Amino acid sequence: MAHFTTYLALFTGALLASYFVAHRLRLPVIPVYILAGIGVSLFVHAGETKVFEALGVILLLFYIGLEFSLAEMEKNFKNILSVGIVDLTLNLFPLWAVSAALGFDPFTAFVLAVILYPSSSAIVSKLLIDLKKLANPEVEPVLAILVFEDIAAATLLAVLVNISTTGSADPVTVLKVVIKIALFIFFAVVFIKNFNKVVDVVIGKYGTATEFLVLLVGTVLFAFVEVAMGFGLSEAIGAFAAGTLFAETSHKESVEQVVIPYRDLFGALFFLTFGISIDLSKMEASLIVPLGVLIVASFATKLLTGVAAGKLYGLSLKRGVSAGLMLLPRGEFSILVAATVPKLVPITAVYVLASSILGSFAVKESGKILNLLFRKKKKRKSRLSKSQLLGD
Repeated sequence: MAHFTTYLALFTGALLASYFVAHRLRLPVIPVYILAGIGVSLFVHAGETKVFEALGVILLLFYIGLEFSLAEMEKNFKNILSVGIVDLTLNLFPLWAVSAALGFDPFTAFVLAVILYPSSSAIVSKLLIDLKKLANPEVEPVLAILVFEDIAAATLLAVLVNISTTGSADPVTVLKVVIKIALFIFFAVVFIKNFNKVVDVVIGKYGTATEFLVLLVGTVLFAFVEVAMGFGLSEAIGAFAAGTLFAETSHKESVEQVVIPYRDLFGALFFLTFGISIDLSKMEASLIVPLGVLIVASFATKLLTGVAAGKLYGLSLKRGVSAGLMLLPRGEFSILVAATVPKLVPITAVYVLASSILGSFAVKESGKILNLLFRKKKKRKSRLSKSQLLGD
């Protein structure tokens, strides 16, 4: 137990120092947390921090689920499907071609494309919360894309794990993965639509005492996570579904208040432990140029995705670019996918670090970036005199 508490003392101390640095220098906290994690990795092994990573993702995605209405999701199902397919098409296939052009063999190039495809739900969620952007109109297509990406990335990850273990793509296994995902989504929607009334009755009977709500939320949340993982999906999907359940109740605000402190603590721990998992010493000099090309290409495809998604949602070009900036950071799924092809882990780690830092700054400074890109032209004053204008 002393070993565990030593880690907690080290981690929370590093996070507090990082927060002071970020606040002092007016920097977004996420990249500072990640860089602090790289420093802490000199003293801690990455394998001993997995529980903090998992809890961070779960609580961040649960909170985002609280902000996402199932009724709105059903109403906009076609839009979610549309932007998801657009996102998949504009990212996976072009990045596969770019990776192949850089000299990677077809399979490795495909794995690289899968690594670069999904944005980080955890990082994007944290940015939207911290920067108070959840009310922005472009957040709706961004969240829709993140939900679609989590499902698509989970499917692709399961397929790649199967290929890496068997040495070949088994169509039957791939089909089973797709069926599992479809079943989970179906059962989750049915459950949420009916069980939200039960939650209302239970809370109405036992009240909104903090201790009771924490225990109730924890029980439901981790049950959803366990079911999702039983279906072969990520804990993020289960947590998001659990958040959606409480969003459909009349006690949403009370639940938010008890969850926020846990979200902030474990969300910060997630980014610190994510930094701990990055080993910069394994990055070869020969990969620097390909890395630069992949960063530029993957950022360009996400910006195009944001613009296209914005159009589908009836948003302006400016809002579309803003959505694209929100989608730049990559994270947890990229690392998981890279693990299926060990030689790609070093370049993935550095890529994720770079995209998380650059993406965080892009979102934080999105106002300045958008003003620069969409600067209004000043009306030129007429040089004619008043009498000339009147025709005198």
